[in-house]
Amino acid sequence: MAWFKDRYIKHHKLKLAIYFWAFAFLVWLVLYFGTTLSAVFTSPEDVRAWVLSYGRAAPLVLFLLQVVQVIIAPLNNFLINVAGGYIFGPWAGFVYNYTGWVIGALIVFLFTRKFGRGFVNLFIKEEKLAQYDALLAKGTYLVFFLFLVPGPPDDLLVYLVGLSRSISAKTFLWMILIGKIPGKLATSFLGAGVAEHSMVSLALYGVFIVVSLVIFWLKPELWSMGKQKHLSK
Repeated sequence: MAWFKDRYIKHHKLKLAIYFWAFAFLVWLVLYFGTTLSAVFTSPEDVRAWVLSYGRAAPLVLFLLQVVQVIIAPLNNFLINVAGGYIFGPWAGFVYNYTGWVIGALIVFLFTRKFGRGFVNLFIKEEKLAQYDALLAKGTYLVFFLFLVPGPPDDLLVYLVGLSRSISAKTFLWMILIGKIPGKLATSFLGAGVAEHSMVSLALYGVFIVVSLVIFWLKPELWSMGKQKHLSK
């Protein structure tokens, strides 16, 4: 067995090195952003001030912030989404919010699929995971709706889907590419509406909420899961 391990290491040095440094980078993100940003970000105005402090790099900072917030539990997704629209307007804010979140979700999915529950426990407590383990057994269709509507902990769902072998990477990709468009767009318009005092932007967010409530009414099982959002992050 020792001979087998030595041989494996010898022939996979580059692969193992990439895994090591990528994992070390994620740990650093948790230690730095998890303690610093969770204490700073208490409102969209706080996020706006922090992002704009980076000047021309502000769009990149918002994009990376979305990537990081999928990985790190204490960061508030809603505040960052609203801040994106508040800072850059509805369309640019949506692009940064949406693409950043999708990239972050893919990173979490791939690492979770590769390293399993031990990796997930670095970011999500075991008792939180245990209460959602039965979720994936309800089917891909229901999981997609949980990504689609506000309320359920979508970032935690990424970890859970990564742990599941019943949902392929291809299926997960279309679920988030389609499912996250309405929410990211609506919250970006909400932020822009607050900044520009635009009733149209605020009305679009209102439409998203109404449609989501209709979905909750048609799918009461989503409502019971949505009420458990305190378990997330």
